Amino acid sequence: MRAFILACVATIVIAAIGVAVLDSVQQPVAEAFATTGVRL
Repeated sequence: MRAFILACVATIVIAAIGVAVLDSVQQPVAEAFATTGVRL
């Protein structure tokens, strides 16, 4: 039972780190596709 709880906690921590990293890396769509011929 202890290993299962530890695995659940590790999954939550890894997911939280992933969300933080992806949130800082990704650009909003208005910035990512902003060129001279695009209207958003």
